Amino acid sequence: MEIRKLVFSILTVITTSLAVAQDQPNLPDINPWLTDSVYPTSHHNPAQTDASPLDGPTNGRVLSAKDVSFSHQMFNSQPVVMKMGDEKIIISSGVSGISKIRATDGAFEEISFLPYPGFEKVAAKATPKAIDALIKKLDVARRAHDDKAILELSAEASRLGFDFRTVANGVYHMVDHEGFHYNVFGGVYVLKVTDGGDANAPLRIVKSINITDALPEDLRKTVSRMVGIGMTYEGHLVAAAPGVIALLDRDLKVLDVATFPGEFVDNSIAIDKGGIFVVTSENMYKLVWTGKKLSFKEDDGGWKSPYDTVDAKTALAMGSASRGSGTTPALMGFGDDEDQLVLISDADKDGAKLVAFWRNDIPKDFKQIPGSLSRRIAGSIPMGISKITAETSPVVKGYGALLINGAYPEPSSTPGDIFGNMFTGGVTRLAPRGVEKYQWDPKANQWSSSWVDYNVDNSDWMVPVVTNNNIILTPSKTGLRYEYIGLNWETGKLVGRWPMPDDSAKWNLSLGIAYLLQGGDLLVGGYFGSKRIELSGD
Repeated sequence: MEIRKLVFSILTVITTSLAVAQDQPNLPDINPWLTDSVYPTSHHNPAQTDASPLDGPTNGRVLSAKDVSFSHQMFNSQPVVMKMGDEKIIISSGVSGISKIRATDGAFEEISFLPYPGFEKVAAKATPKAIDALIKKLDVARRAHDDKAILELSAEASRLGFDFRTVANGVYHMVDHEGFHYNVFGGVYVLKVTDGGDANAPLRIVKSINITDALPEDLRKTVSRMVGIGMTYEGHLVAAAPGVIALLDRDLKVLDVATFPGEFVDNSIAIDKGGIFVVTSENMYKLVWTGKKLSFKEDDGGWKSPYDTVDAKTALAMGSASRGSGTTPALMGFGDDEDQLVLISDADKDGAKLVAFWRNDIPKDFKQIPGSLSRRIAGSIPMGISKITAETSPVVKGYGALLINGAYPEPSSTPGDIFGNMFTGGVTRLAPRGVEKYQWDPKANQWSSSWVDYNVDNSDWMVPVVTNNNIILTPSKTGLRYEYIGLNWETGKLVGRWPMPDDSAKWNLSLGIAYLLQGGDLLVGGYFGSKRIELSGD
């Protein structure tokens, strides 16, 4: 009897495993020009789906200080990972420079820090001692619920390197298949660094260029806040800035630029084998490289579509950090999937919507949706959780998409005060709340809402991750205490909670993206440093 039970159990496990494997949706194509890692680039992959190929933890627990490793940095958004033989190396690019961190066998130790050219003085101010002093002041103000004191600390954060002008430094970055790291900084510079293939060596600069040197003279003055960077499937770099998309080779030689004067770019780029997808303050674009030029003309295979948005002044006054859409485009539909789409949140004055655009050819029998601005728009659905824009990108798995509400109900009176908004949200002012999962129906060509959870505190504006075993890991906050929560991707039901060690602002998870490491540890950025969080407790 016991043998029969054992055989039945084994068969059940095998059958279940096969069913799970068969149910896994198609994934984006691996880009061979990126390093061999599950996280070679921002947002997990070139399609920017934020879907992890690893299983996530399922048993919540209260974290202790020993569960969280910390590496000081005034601010960084989303570390990336590369393997060097038996070593696991983290590259964390922040507001004033780049940290190289050893993460082998549970370690989390800084090997080197490389300031950006011209940022040496501000980087020297942001010492661990200075950062800890800022955290201490912030903790006092938060625990006293002193709104004025919290907001005033934005000036000290600026002195240590973080403000609206520098937040884009290093936010989006990547490591190529030869181990070279690329990012953007200083509004106009593209940087290439290396450690020479030596896990123990410090990072050094290979080359830095001012992208405006390659621009027409009338556009040079408009480019001051370059944000996005990505790698095409031909091995070229793409950099996005206000009014400009530039294509470069990996030696940072500019091959061509596409221009759209007067349109801002405040997010990064999605890429597939067919094109480059970028959203501006007014339009969604697909650009293609013909071999001679960058083009969004339909004759070349590209396109351009307007979407609903508000003016930049209104968006910033409502607590947005972006002009137009707040989201990096995310691709949906891969391989033999019937529909292939690109998704953003718009910035409709009557309330934000999740919008899907046809990525390639528009189906011949598809009729333009009444009230939409373009036949390129495949479908949209109002986001009841947000009034202006989601601000963090859609998380995509299969035909499901998840968005969080990033609209602060009571934003700082100083437009673009990201620091003030994040640390007053849910403390002295109302927090942006709500997570919603949507489902695309490829037969009906329309969205539906699968579920919504209004309890999640999104003050941190951090992009969730969906794991291979269908768990959403997303940051939240209960009172002053930061935490990670796990929700079931299909049902939205709570899987687990992981409260941080105490109520200190040190544990914030701001403006980043969560990455799972092998073994279930979570790698996150945020204010004050990178963090490796041992969720599983194994």
